[in-house]
Amino acid sequence: MPRTVPQAPIWSVPEPSQVELTLDCKLITPMFGGGYEPREVDPIAPIRAAAIRGHLRFWWRATAGAQYRTSEELFEAESALWGSAAREENGRQIGGPGRVQLRVRVTSKGETKAHGDLAPRSDPRNGPRHGVFLFPFQEQKGGNAVPEASGCVNAEWELKVRCAETDLSQVRTALKAWIAFGGVGSRTRRGCGAFTVKSARDEWLAPAGRDPLQAWLRALTTGGERPAPQHLVLAGARLVIGQSDRDATRVWSDLGRFWCAVRKGHVGSKEYTPMGGARWRDYRGALAAYATKPGTSVSLAKPFLGLPIIYQQFLGGHKPARYAPTIESEDTGRMASPVILKPLALADGRFAPLVLILNARQPARIRIAGDVVDLEVPRGDPVLRDLGAADPLEAVLKAAEKQFRAIGIRVGG
Repeated sequence: MPRTVPQAPIWSVPEPSQVELTLDCKLITPMFGGGYEPREVDPIAPIRAAAIRGHLRFWWRATAGAQYRTSEELFEAESALWGSAAREENGRQIGGPGRVQLRVRVTSKGETKAHGDLAPRSDPRNGPRHGVFLFPFQEQKGGNAVPEASGCVNAEWELKVRCAETDLSQVRTALKAWIAFGGVGSRTRRGCGAFTVKSARDEWLAPAGRDPLQAWLRALTTGGERPAPQHLVLAGARLVIGQSDRDATRVWSDLGRFWCAVRKGHVGSKEYTPMGGARWRDYRGALAAYATKPGTSVSLAKPFLGLPIIYQQFLGGHKPARYAPTIESEDTGRMASPVILKPLALADGRFAPLVLILNARQPARIRIAGDVVDLEVPRGDPVLRDLGAADPLEAVLKAAEKQFRAIGIRVGG
């Protein structure tokens, strides 16, 4: 039986009831991935409409998804707006293209640079800086050797979005959230592929002042906040925005240094020392105890920041680690980090360090070296105690407030 080949969406003549939006965009940090080859940028079409549609779907769920009570309602609304795979059920065809059309025209492919030319060298004083965000793209040696990846810088593109007038509000909101908190390519939650718009900045970019910014953020959420959302949402999120700078790379570098300090637990009263050991009790405390006496629960901090976690098999020098497990989520093995770090493009043309903690259901069970156990918030951890934080995500927020000398903002409240 011949296989049916799906047809690409056609950019049709707009109907009278449709609205067309045009955005002129430009990268402000390197973009990696997004091409036909893993970790690499497509040399012919570095920015693709299909990839942008995927990003917009996510930010539509984050901004509008809280209003849907079940995952089935959410999927139905998302499929109608953004499209879904066409399939046959009970003799009828369902799914297919959504109501929103996208078209991308790359106006400048920018430059291609190797990872080594984009990641700063680590040093004993500053650590890897924004190189910490680029580690998946470095050269991998050993049994599974992989060459270093290349990223794209300074690319520019025109994005046209067409939708019905009735969908305009939620599409515009998803676009604003994507520009502010997302990006193109991979590792966008760590600032890769961040971009700005070159015209109509007041229409698309966040305002610089605190009060206007809070009003702008409130307008990005609909349907209210749910205390235990089924997916990552913006309503109820918390964020810290630091002082702005004209150099986006410098802002990104400061965020990289901050994240290195958080990962080591060198926050609060502890000054960041790149060569110093980790302060969280996860490895030498809870996991070492679990290796000696496995149980039904474990108290750890880092799983709340994203999974999986793969510990190295050594502790420095040639001394082997006593216990170096892989920690994964119970079901899929992965849990997207609710923490976003990136340079936020502002309407005044400057860039500010952004630390955003999305509202998400926290992990309750994890898999440690194959065993499924309950995950508990660590009590008495020196990092949490020092910051006066109830959990690791609050610790990130409080550390960001101190680092960037700013007061945290709650979205929608």
